[in-house]
Amino acid sequence: MAGNSFGRLFRITTWGESHGPALGVTIDGCPPRIPLGEADI
Repeated sequence: MAGNSFGRLFRITTWGESHGPALGVTIDGCPPRIPLGEADI
């Protein structure tokens, strides 16, 4: 599966397998030392 990117201030890119269990996300643009949890996303 090709990655998909969304956003301007914070850029979120999803990636993973089209027919498998692996899935992930990369978040760019987040300032350091800001705690992020699953509920925030």
